[in-house]
Amino acid sequence: MSNQQSKSFMGRIGNMLFGDDDAPATQPRRSQAETTPSGGGRRPLAPGTALPSKLPAGTMQLIGLAAIRQELGPQWPDRAEQIFHLVEGILRRRLDVTDAYYKVDDENYLILFTRLGRQEAAFKAKVIADEVQKLVVGELPADREIVVSSTVAEVDRKLVLQRVESLQDLVNYVRAAAEAAPQDDSVTFFHQGAEADPDLSQVGPAVTGAGPDLTDLDQSLAGLFQKKTIAAFLKECQAGFYPAFGIKRRTFNIYHSTVIHVPTGRPALEIDDPFLENPAELPFHLDRYTLTTGLLGVHRMLTSGRKGIAIMSVNFDTLAQSKLRDVYFARLKEIPAGISKFLGMAIHNIPAGTPASRVAEVMAYIQPFCATRVLHIAPDFRLIDLYATTGCHTFSTWVPQDEVDIGKRLNLLSSFAKRAALHRMESVLAFASSHDDVSTAIAAGFSFIEGDAVAPIVETPGFAETLKPDHILRQIGSS
Repeated sequence: MSNQQSKSFMGRIGNMLFGDDDAPATQPRRSQAETTPSGGGRRPLAPGTALPSKLPAGTMQLIGLAAIRQELGPQWPDRAEQIFHLVEGILRRRLDVTDAYYKVDDENYLILFTRLGRQEAAFKAKVIADEVQKLVVGELPADREIVVSSTVAEVDRKLVLQRVESLQDLVNYVRAAAEAAPQDDSVTFFHQGAEADPDLSQVGPAVTGAGPDLTDLDQSLAGLFQKKTIAAFLKECQAGFYPAFGIKRRTFNIYHSTVIHVPTGRPALEIDDPFLENPAELPFHLDRYTLTTGLLGVHRMLTSGRKGIAIMSVNFDTLAQSKLRDVYFARLKEIPAGISKFLGMAIHNIPAGTPASRVAEVMAYIQPFCATRVLHIAPDFRLIDLYATTGCHTFSTWVPQDEVDIGKRLNLLSSFAKRAALHRMESVLAFASSHDDVSTAIAAGFSFIEGDAVAPIVETPGFAETLKPDHILRQIGSS
């Protein structure tokens, strides 16, 4: 049996992504350093380096450091190695084992996402670019606005191999595509089909990958279906803060924590990962993840001279069970008492039918550690009447998506906001994802609103200088 036939299924997948085919006799074989992903060495590829013959179909990102190099000027040679080290450390953490990255030159990294679609790749690319920018800014002079460029494009392997001959050509195509469509960060090119190229009208369906052969039928699949630890899942997450907009004062001064699962772009608690070990324990560990992120964010906020209130989400069960509560509060006991005025907690997932006395007990536990206490409940004004005397300050809810009638939806939310005001409490409409949600919150009389339609997630609470409220309508009767 030949070596090729004896290779495992996963081994052949690795070869498909990163392997080298033998070059024709008329051309010299490319060296390993020229064709393997960066990581074994950071030597830039020569401008004419040929594309790997096993280049996979997928999504591509180009990270550009030109602005940083220009800003540093004569200091670039002394700082470059450290910057490359930071960038490649981020790439190694963020990329999957099936992805690849190439250091094209001193200003550009080319990344191949082999399993992500356009939208998923655009989200992950933004995360990578933002993290590169955050870490590299520490290497630059203070008060300089430096932007790490990032362009994402879909790649069709067969068409790329037909149209371009080297990695540098591929970089040039990405740049040209970005210039042709500057309004869209995710630029698609090499569209397959007769409309895009008449010569390709006879191209057959795309091949998505080789199936198993007889050798693979006897291979163990245990390695493919390994369980994922919660620690590994958390490494795929990133936390941030949604700025809450005060509708009356038209300011941002409250920042609500959120945890996003980067590969999917969805809230971590919504992810049903079938490979996850002990999924029932995930909410508690996400609470600790959120708490630590919140405290670190408040520290960055205060040391930079900003002010704001960081609201950290926590599940009711984490506070209701003494064993979990003790572990959770151990971190809070480490901070000075004066920090509590910048902290808030929002209790989520209160089980239906929980009596007010039980909620009041949980509120008493968190009272020494935070100045703002929020209950996140369903949009039912009767729950406000039930829990108004438990020691909370604010009630938070969401748009009832199960109610499709806009008039009934507005009535439900209006009743919620008015009942909170009747008890002299604030109301927050969370997860506003559209302009209609924003308009509904204003019409219903909510005190605050937060979500993608209001302001993007920020890394540190208190940084509201760049947030613009112009798209949010004023209340009727306000000046």
